Amino acid sequence: MEERRAEEGKTAVIDLEELGRAIVSYDDVTDTLYIVLSDEEGEESLLLPNDIAVRISRGRVVSITVRGVRYRS
Repeated sequence: MEERRAEEGKTAVIDLEELGRAIVSYDDVTDTLYIVLSDEEGEESLLLPNDIAVRISRGRVVSITVRGVRYRS
């Protein structure tokens, strides 16, 4: 799946029930935080301006990847 820059004004929904079952993991070697909200494969992957990747399926966020976690305030 190819990542592309997010278009301004594009929206997606985070299902709060799925948020409670989220799997959160951190890779110390790559300094990357992974938040998986669903087992679904993302239909599209967007790279936000703050270098956060969001995978979306049917208008819902299925995962979030945050790179460079140590350097964020």
